[in-house]
Amino acid sequence: VSGAIVASTPVWSNGTASTTLSTDTGLTIQYQINGVDGSWTNGTNVTGLHHKDTVFARLTDGTNYGGEASVTILDTVAPGVAMTFSNTNVTTGERITATVVLSDGESGVNLTASKWICNTNAGAIGENEASYTNSFTNDSTTQAINLQLNTAGTYYLHVLAIDNAGNKREGISNAITVKKVLVADGSFNEDKGVNTPNLGEEMTPIKWDGSTWVETTGNDPDWYDYSAKKWANAKTSDGSMWVWIPRFAYSITSGYHSSTAGTIEVEFMKGLTNETSTGRTTFQNASGAGNWNIHPAFNYGETVSGLWVAKFEASRSDATSSSAGSIDTIKIQPTVQNWDKISMNDIYTNCLNYNKTLNSHLMKNDEWGAVAYLSKSKYGKDTEEIWINNSSDKITGSAGNSASASSNINDTEVTTDYTSTQGVKASTTGTIYGIYDMSGGGSEYVAAYVNGESEDLLDNGASLINGDIKTKNIYNTGNGSIDEYIVNADKYGDALYETSKAENNSSGSWFNDYSGFPGEFSPFFMRGGASLDNKYAGIFAFYLSSGTGRDYGGMAFRPVLIVL
Repeated sequence: VSGAIVASTPVWSNGTASTTLSTDTGLTIQYQINGVDGSWTNGTNVTGLHHKDTVFARLTDGTNYGGEASVTILDTVAPGVAMTFSNTNVTTGERITATVVLSDGESGVNLTASKWICNTNAGAIGENEASYTNSFTNDSTTQAINLQLNTAGTYYLHVLAIDNAGNKREGISNAITVKKVLVADGSFNEDKGVNTPNLGEEMTPIKWDGSTWVETTGNDPDWYDYSAKKWANAKTSDGSMWVWIPRFAYSITSGYHSSTAGTIEVEFMKGLTNETSTGRTTFQNASGAGNWNIHPAFNYGETVSGLWVAKFEASRSDATSSSAGSIDTIKIQPTVQNWDKISMNDIYTNCLNYNKTLNSHLMKNDEWGAVAYLSKSKYGKDTEEIWINNSSDKITGSAGNSASASSNINDTEVTTDYTSTQGVKASTTGTIYGIYDMSGGGSEYVAAYVNGESEDLLDNGASLINGDIKTKNIYNTGNGSIDEYIVNADKYGDALYETSKAENNSSGSWFNDYSGFPGEFSPFFMRGGASLDNKYAGIFAFYLSSGTGRDYGGMAFRPVLIVL
């Protein structure tokens, strides 16, 4: 008895295989599994086979038997892995459910041996079981894995599927993006690249929805984006509006100590440390072309992560577009007449009393400089000059039709809609998210003065002189022998000597803004210019004043908040 026996390719189902035996001799086929010492079965369809089972077969004519042939059943196909996720873009600590389906149509999945790990490796980590730290927890090939990732980063789920034949396959998920939960406590946020706005008591974040300001939350990722000139805005409980200036370092890379508007590079600081977002740790902290300086405005008796600056010039709480009001309570609001005809003494005191919990105070020279320098950087209006508020009624948030428009008595070329295409030109960012009235409106008193013993200083600035040092900037007097401008040339960050060429020049500052440095007489600083100052007004303009409440084209002021 002789002839060939052919075994078909094994067909697997639910962990077992079958094969069909055939011959072209017309003889009967007999088979046994895993040996030849037992009983032979007549037939051609061999079922219930497992990995490494050997089928022995022979031919017979009923009397005589041929020699045995054999075939070993092998599972050589690696198992399959499929993964789906409840979410792949989450914040730190947020739970994710990964549904993992393991499949093997041959020998079956070995759930005990199969493992998984979630890490930041985008590529394969291999088929060494020791590289996987987690086992599956039930006897189902469909597994639910709960992930909670507490560190920001990009993660991948790696699954090592192993079948009962020992075949292995590594499955790698698509990226899982985990972002740091946004907070509003002044800490540095790596994703945003700035110190988070430090929300104080009864401060509420607000954002523009395209038609109005709406309240949001401190963890809203859409609240601010400084790289897109979208500065963070918030309001206090009285409805006043504020803008966050994060702590930064700067370098004047061109135009230093000239009237030609130069360039300013800005790098945001990491929290309260002396390292910038780019890793810079070396600073000159001195006035000079190309020097890198940590801006001095972010010190209020201690280092602070940022400033809340009034979005508009201050007004009385009951002011309207047709009246300056009569209630001596500060409110920061658009489209109303600002609060003018008020002396330095009263301005300084009113700002301190506005909100002591939030350390309110009259804006200082260096704080004005911080806004000016950030505005002049790539994060603000950059190369374009801020348009003037040339409203003859000193309506907050107004904008002329150019940077140097003349005061318009009939207001036919001025808009009081700060949200309009023309209106945002008067913002420090060129967008609705910036600070307004930094050019024109009223010429703003700041908490800064040249020290001396003049009657102007003692009579009009007594409250300021006696105030806490952290609430003011003091400049040295030349004592009549040298210009105060030169005496104070070493000061930096205040947008005075660094961004002007002369002590007293109608076009001596950047953008040809006015420069007029105070002295022992007329010792107080005013910034920005008034609505009638046209080309001489601007964020780099500075003036001298006696500190009275006289109405020279409109006086103004704005408070700053510090959250400690």
